[in-house]
Amino acid sequence: MLSACAGGDYSSELSGDYFYRAEGGDINEILPHLPNRKEIPANVLSYDYNSDFIIAAQKPNATDDPLYDSTLTYPSGRDKIYYWLIVHSDTIVLGPLNKQDFDLALKRYNVPSNLTLQVP
Repeated sequence: MLSACAGGDYSSELSGDYFYRAEGGDINEILPHLPNRKEIPANVLSYDYNSDFIIAAQKPNATDDPLYDSTLTYPSGRDKIYYWLIVHSDTIVLGPLNKQDFDLALKRYNVPSNLTLQVP
């Protein structure tokens, strides 16, 4: 409640000890509660999840936030949309992926088709 009153911040619990945090503007990210887990950095455009998986679409900001644990490489540049898959059973985070590689990962890990992304 306090965070909602202080500047419009918002967070929502997801599955697998992850949560979505929106701080306004282009600061929307998926973060782990546990140490040594990879995050999905800003700017998360859309996400969906169930008890086994989290999927997300992300358009990276112009520069990486220095608070993130690692610097990512975006093969097609920072002006494209990238996709992410978190597989809880294997404790892995796949991304940033292009759409074709994302679709292959969904099939490989048998992600149910009812998990969908609304990408602008």
